[in-house]
Amino acid sequence: MVAGEAAAEPIHIGTTFSDRQCRYLQVNAKKTLKEILKTKFDLMRLAAYWDELEPRDGVYDFSSLDWQIAQTASAQVPIVLSVGMKAPRWPEYFIPTWLLKRLRLRKGTDVSQHAELRQRTLRFIEAVVRRYRDEEMIRYWQVENEPLDRTGPGYWWISPAFVKQEVELVRRLDPRGRPILITTVTYPNPLLRRFMYLFMRHDTIDEAFRLGDIIGVNVYPVVGHRWFSKKSYYWTTPGERATYLASILKRPTRGGKPVWVTELQAEPWEPDQLVYTAREPPPTGDPAIARQGVRELRALGIDTVLLWGAEYWQFRQSRHQDAHWWDAVHLLLQQAQPVAPVR
Repeated sequence: MVAGEAAAEPIHIGTTFSDRQCRYLQVNAKKTLKEILKTKFDLMRLAAYWDELEPRDGVYDFSSLDWQIAQTASAQVPIVLSVGMKAPRWPEYFIPTWLLKRLRLRKGTDVSQHAELRQRTLRFIEAVVRRYRDEEMIRYWQVENEPLDRTGPGYWWISPAFVKQEVELVRRLDPRGRPILITTVTYPNPLLRRFMYLFMRHDTIDEAFRLGDIIGVNVYPVVGHRWFSKKSYYWTTPGERATYLASILKRPTRGGKPVWVTELQAEPWEPDQLVYTAREPPPTGDPAIARQGVRELRALGIDTVLLWGAEYWQFRQSRHQDAHWWDAVHLLLQQAQPVAPVR
């Protein structure tokens, strides 16, 4: 038992929806979102994918995101809207092709050092915020997704100075003063954590605390990686996860700010696979992982958790006639018993 589990508080359970992930999995995006909304989550995160919304320079097409927001608002589910060049799901950065071709960004660099990309990103953020700032069900803005971390095929990152500039822009544009969420990658596995800290060379968690009103972290109890030709799985114990997350909650830089888990593993993370589509459930794709994760996070006093993998649950049901994931999620929501709706 995790320390404090007996006194665990109720918890808000949400999820993230990505029409992009639906395309990867070859499931109907609109049907998937409707199924998710029928489940009555406490919170929904949606993404403004730049390359989809501005397919040509200065030409915007908001139709898909308009529909997603309208459907979610109609279901009375509070929304977190992610804006910026970086958003949830692969390939992490969604810079339009017409812009990316001429930028010629190098691997392993701070892409926000590029003046034109900074200017274009701010212009895009302004267009999105102006369009949706009057939607009452949007309760939070997320500025970029894990911006300070080196991720994606280019191992790019965004500097804290530019993220601060983006945050300030959103604050100026939003008369409602909605809270701003900043997310960052976390590594409960000690071995992966040591390796990634050598790779990152700076502490993204403290930087995220300084930039946002709410901090979002991710929790993956088991991840698969391929090192050269060898497949490896990195597991963590409940004790390792509890100790690591408790240390984040106790950081002086937190300053009393809420900490959410914006990605709790609820889909497979198999070595060298963008999406896992086989019928046989993999080691990293067991609903018990999510159930255990929610129990641990409640025990730590974390009151908002977004399950990561809703598109996969629908894929399992539609492709393999397997409702195991959906059944597990419904049970989790019944047991969560939030104190009050997210406002």
